[in-house]
Order: sequence, then structure tokens, then C-alpha cells
Amino acid sequence: MEQNNQQEKLSLLAKKCIDNLGNPNPRQRSQAAQELGKLGVTAAVPALIETLKYDVNTYVRTACAEALGHIGDIKAIFPLIDAMHDSCSFVRRSAAIALGQLQAKESQGVLLQALEDPNFYVRRAAINAIGKLGISDMGALLLPLLDTSDPRIQRTVITAMRRLQTQEGVPQMVHMLEAYMEYPSPRDLPIVKSLVITLGDLGAEEAVPVLMKIVQGYVGARSLAAKALGEIGDPRAGTALLAVLADKSTNLQLATLKSLGHLHYQQAAPEVRRFFKSPDPRLRRIAALTAGQLQDEIAKPLLLQMAYEDPSSLVRPAAIEALGEMDDPALLPELLPLVDDANAYLRAALSDTLSRLNDGRPEIQHALAQLSEDKIEHVSTAAKRAIDRLEPEKPQSPSPPPPKKEFPAWFRKLLGRI
Repeated sequence: MEQNNQQEKLSLLAKKCIDNLGNPNPRQRSQAAQELGKLGVTAAVPALIETLKYDVNTYVRTACAEALGHIGDIKAIFPLIDAMHDSCSFVRRSAAIALGQLQAKESQGVLLQALEDPNFYVRRAAINAIGKLGISDMGALLLPLLDTSDPRIQRTVITAMRRLQTQEGVPQMVHMLEAYMEYPSPRDLPIVKSLVITLGDLGAEEAVPVLMKIVQGYVGARSLAAKALGEIGDPRAGTALLAVLADKSTNLQLATLKSLGHLHYQQAAPEVRRFFKSPDPRLRRIAALTAGQLQDEIAKPLLLQMAYEDPSSLVRPAAIEALGEMDDPALLPELLPLVDDANAYLRAALSDTLSRLNDGRPEIQHALAQLSEDKIEHVSTAAKRAIDRLEPEKPQSPSPPPPKKEFPAWFRKLLGRI
């Protein structure tokens, strides 16, 4: 009943806003369009399209373009493409943003034309929209714009190429990053961050040397560089990452621990264990997970102790998860008693760990069956998934032989004459 009342109120509000698109006051029309965009009312799309096409007020047309982008109905694509030729730059900019939100591949031509728009903000919106279309070939068309002197355009292009996974841009972006490293300046930090994030996301091995320099000395971008090195996965980064673990920045330490785990950099194991006693539960949690990824044998008893005794409700499940990476069924007797632990996050993590370490003993099946009946939904769901993984795949029954092809009588007679 309550839900029906809410739907009725929403419907009445939407109708009022649609009616207000015809209000003689342009401020009322603009506010009505904005409200319809927030409500996401699909039924308002035809009225918004009509207003976008014919309203004399630029602010109203701009609000309609924005609303159509928020609603996300594909019927708005071609009217928005038409709006890219509007005489007002505000409308063109909002139309470009909306086309990006709709991921309208049909708009690639008009968006490429908008790269020559006389208005800076329209050009920037077009670049951003191109990045959202998902057409990988278009990334290469943005490369020349990296040479512009405006860092705002450069950042927008870099972000678009990251979204489009434009590998062709890697050499130029690495060169840009190296140039910024020669003369570091706080004003360049935003574009340096964009470059670091993009090169990490693209898995650019060519960027590893300069990223190693950044992680050791470019204040403001070190944590991002540490994360990027982990994403790229080049073992050369291990020494640089290990060196910065002693830094006092918690964010840098967290990012570095995660990346050392991604790299499986075994030499880091003793330093990782040092964080098990950190006063910061975030560091203890990530250190535990990293030790699991490194399969650090020496860490096993320490992780068991964390699983039982750590004061943080989020560190204890991480220790359980890390033990699941160890591939050591000898840990099972220590883990099985935790099936009755009060921490629901721990019980959920326990299911996965038990299934990973399973050696066929019946106690595992019993524990998972108990967890599958847990009152907490995410715990029971995790246990059921674990049980499914343990069940052997059912052999597929052989396919029946294809039916024999019957030839027509005239064809059989013909064969008999040959």
C-alpha cells in the first residue's frame, strides 16, 4: 500500500512537471525539466524532446538536454544529436554530456565535429563523451589533442583514452610523465595523477621506470604510482615498493602492501609481517591479505592468532581469507571451531577458506552445511557457493546419434542404376 502511494505521488509530481514545461515563465520551465531529470521519468521524454527543439529560452533547452541525459532513454539520441548544432554553446555542451551518458554510438560523427567547436567547454564535453562511447578506435583520433597547451584538455583526453583503452597513447603519455618529473611542480599534480592512473589501468610496462621514480619522490602522486605498479604487474617494481614501506604515509603504505601482493614479491614477506602489529586496523587487514597472496609460511601462526584475537571485526575475516591462500589442509583443525564465531564477516570468509583447504574430511561438509543455514543471508550465500564448488561435476550424458538421413525415393532409384 505504501509503495503504491509513493508511485501515485511520483506520477502526480511528474505530470505537474510535464505540464510546467508549457509554463509562460522560463524559470518554471527550466525547473520542471531539471526535476524530471532527477525523477528519471521516461514518460516525460517526448515532452522534453519537444521543448528541447522549440523552446526559445536557451536555459530551458539546456535543462532539457541535461534531463534527457539523466533519464537515459534512447529515443532522445537523435534529438540530442540535432541539439549539437544549437546556436547556444550551453545547449551544445549539455547535449554532448547527455550523449556520453547515453553511450550513443550514433553520435560519434557529430562529437568528432564538436572537437573543432569554437567554445572550449563544448570541446571538452565532446572529448569526455567520446571516451564514454566504448568505440576503441576513437581513442587514436584524440591523440593529437595531447599536444595542446591547455592542461584541462589534456586531462580530459587522458581520461577518455583510459576509458577506451587506447594503447597507442602509451608512449606519448610516458614521455609527458617523464617531462613532468624533470621539473616537478604542485600545479602539475592533477595531470600527473591522471597520467599515473591511466598508465596503470592500461598495464603500460613502458611506464614502470618513471612510476618507480614517482613512488619514491613525487609528493601527492606516490600512492597512485604504487597502485599503478601493482596493476601493471612488472616484478621490477618490487624493490622500489619495498623501499617505500618505511614511509610514514598510511595511504602510501596501504597502496604499497596491496601492490606487493599483486606482484607476489616474496622478498617483502618479513616487512609485511611487521604490519601485523600496526595500531591501524586498515594496515593490519591489508598486511594479512598480502601475506596470503605471498603464501608466507612463517605468517600462518600469526594469521591464526589474528583470526582469533584481533580487536577489529574487519581484520579477523581478512586473516581467514589469507589462510585460505596457503593451500595447507593442516590448518583446518584450527579453523573449524570458528564456525560458531559471532562475527558474520568472519563466518562468510570461513566458508570460502574451508572449501579451498578441503581435504575430504567429513567435518568440512558438516561445517559448510551449518553455515548454509546461517541466519545472516550473506553468510549462508557464501556457504552455498562453497558447497557448490566442492560438489563434483555431473558427467554429461552422451549425445544421441544424429538421425539417419532419408533420401527421397527418386534419388535411391538413381543410385541403384549407377
